[in-house]
Amino acid sequence: MKDKIVVTITDINGSRNYLLSQVLKKIFIYIVAVLLLIFVLGGLYMGYLQDKTNVLRKTKEELISSSKNLNIEYEEMKQKLSTKEEELMAIEDKISFLEEQIGLNDDSNSTTIDDRLEQIKLTVEQQNIIFSMIPNGKVMEDGGVTAAFGWRTHPVLGHKHLHQGIDLRAPIGTPVYAPADGVVQVAGFNVVGGYGYLVVLEHNFGFKTRFAHLSRKDVVKEGQFVKKGDLIGYSGNTGISTGPHLHYEIRFVQRPLDPINFINWSRKNYEEIFEKEKRVSWQSLVKAVANLTLKQP
Repeated sequence: MKDKIVVTITDINGSRNYLLSQVLKKIFIYIVAVLLLIFVLGGLYMGYLQDKTNVLRKTKEELISSSKNLNIEYEEMKQKLSTKEEELMAIEDKISFLEEQIGLNDDSNSTTIDDRLEQIKLTVEQQNIIFSMIPNGKVMEDGGVTAAFGWRTHPVLGHKHLHQGIDLRAPIGTPVYAPADGVVQVAGFNVVGGYGYLVVLEHNFGFKTRFAHLSRKDVVKEGQFVKKGDLIGYSGNTGISTGPHLHYEIRFVQRPLDPINFINWSRKNYEEIFEKEKRVSWQSLVKAVANLTLKQP
């Protein structure tokens, strides 16, 4: 029995014993070992497949999340593009308005925006003429506006009237300067308008400026020519006035304009005045300035 193995098979008829040789014994052991190996490898492979499935599931979730993010980014970019298109249309409208104001033909179909922007820029020489001959910038140290341009109730007389300038806060004796080249048309005391001591400057292209309630100091005389930045008087409290201040007016062919637009006007924003102050014929004015520069040697 040393090299034998007994295999017992039991059924309804009873038990039967079979003897196997040692070779069959080894074959049986190998088969069992192979089955065990298959089972172990199968388990490992199933674990690998499970890990792979988890990775694929995670990748799928990440792709779905990325797709949602891309959709969100797409909608955001579409919204930004729409906003930029609206801004571009607004810029084109503004360029068209400026072209109309300064007398250029609107040839938007054949030129780029950069070319059109370049065309509406005034030359340095033209800007020098405009900013020396047309009122612009501050006329005194900034003390703030105490009364704006427009309709109001008169602080002394009590009736509704058009305030044809602005009132600037200023202690008595604050220096006042010419906002552009011009000639002194009036320099004296005004009774009818309640302006008190008044200086009126006549500038080029139909512009005039008025400075009222000045101190009684003979700084300029009628007929005197002044340059932009020249001292023309000192603030005061003369005439019909509720306190020390400067009343400042700008007129174009006798039409009152809001001085604050011209105080804030500079080379950095020179085109803004064309849109803010539409009571001036800028188109013909710019042409006149261009003609002046062309005639100069």
